[in-house]
Amino acid sequence: MKENRILIKSGRLITEQGEEAADLLIEGEKISAIAGSIQIKGKFKEIDACGKIVFPGLIDPHVHFELKAYNSFSSDDFFSGSRAAAAGGVTTFIDFAIPSQGQDMASRIREKCGSAAQKSIVDFSFHAQITSWNPATPDDMKAAVEEGVPSFKIFMPSTEGWGVDDYGIYRALENSAALNSIVMVHAENGSIADSMAEEMLRKGKTGIADFPRARPDVVEREAVSRACLLADEAGVPVYICHLSGGKSASDLRKLKMEGRDILVETTPPYLLLNREKYNGPEGFLYACSPPLRDQEDNYRLWRAVIENTIDTIGTDHCPFKKKQKLSGGGSFADTPMGLGGIENTLELIYTEGVVKRGISPLQVMRMTSCNPAKIFGLYPRKGTLKEGSDADVVVFNPDVKKTIRAGKMVSESDWSPYEGFSVNGSVETTISRGEIIYNKSGIRAVKGRGKFLERKGFGLPAT
Repeated sequence: MKENRILIKSGRLITEQGEEAADLLIEGEKISAIAGSIQIKGKFKEIDACGKIVFPGLIDPHVHFELKAYNSFSSDDFFSGSRAAAAGGVTTFIDFAIPSQGQDMASRIREKCGSAAQKSIVDFSFHAQITSWNPATPDDMKAAVEEGVPSFKIFMPSTEGWGVDDYGIYRALENSAALNSIVMVHAENGSIADSMAEEMLRKGKTGIADFPRARPDVVEREAVSRACLLADEAGVPVYICHLSGGKSASDLRKLKMEGRDILVETTPPYLLLNREKYNGPEGFLYACSPPLRDQEDNYRLWRAVIENTIDTIGTDHCPFKKKQKLSGGGSFADTPMGLGGIENTLELIYTEGVVKRGISPLQVMRMTSCNPAKIFGLYPRKGTLKEGSDADVVVFNPDVKKTIRAGKMVSESDWSPYEGFSVNGSVETTISRGEIIYNKSGIRAVKGRGKFLERKGFGLPAT
């Protein structure tokens, strides 16, 4: 049942100014008031948030629901994936509209929107994907922007035939300026990665434990540097997806300190997992691209978080079930790449970041809500606790202690990369546009209530 008015009492609100003890009133789909004490009359629902942290709804800028790849489909569709998102406090996700061969970007965006609109319980948008550069691509990009999608993903490696050469990357970056849009890159050197993989395969080194050696960190580091150089020459910002390497993070810190407009995303797997996972009996489950790195890379990425080199934390949520992963026969060349975890992001980052490393809840909010909203043209409608903004709100209990178990997940995946992780904190209530869509009783939203978010332009996060 959708409440017309919700009063959240005595919470620790994480606003853009910092943490404040306050009440928050929701009327209809909007936040109508924030004050030290709010007294109202008439019918309303009250949520006691004493001792709880109140975040704006999370925005996951990097998910893959219903992804067709590796001769399979990712195991969460827009319904199950959005339910998992809601359980994790995510009220908006941005997926990818990848054109099939010969298809234009705008028509693919409309197709994906149609599917998501029928299934998603949270709000959503898409990034367009450039899979080649040809004379029609500039008009294709313009049409995508007119559809409300001013962000473009480019694969630098040849993954699934999506790779774009350096000329195409440079031209796309140049073209993005006139469209007030942003280019995102999957930064890996395809030439090195493909040749090293071929060499490993010739030697019979096909096991998943060999995977990091087939795609070492130089593959990412070189591509990151090249993407930043091309963006600098084109005179535009660039967004680096799912940063995995500590050396790359150090390079990016130096560039950002020079004043370069580079936006950097990492994901929980690269902060929390390392290549030791590949040595276990189920190491094949952890196949992802880029691969998991060394524990030292985990440390360096956390340092990058603390030093504000990292702007956003997305999940790159792209789970495949055990049976799908097994289809690769244990070979890194044939195993579907991708990991899940969208419903665990907030509790993992809170535990590992706030509890263990002393970062502030404000910094968590910036990386998971406010910065994605600003970068991808959703602010101030989304990503902030502010009067007049959408009532996307998460009530988080920092005192709950639990262990992550796949059997308790909402996702359709039958395993979790974080199985057995002990976490401090849990999402108690998720509110999307004034509607409680998740609480202790489970998912409360109906299929298809999510709305497509037409975006305009992009922005840079506050420094």
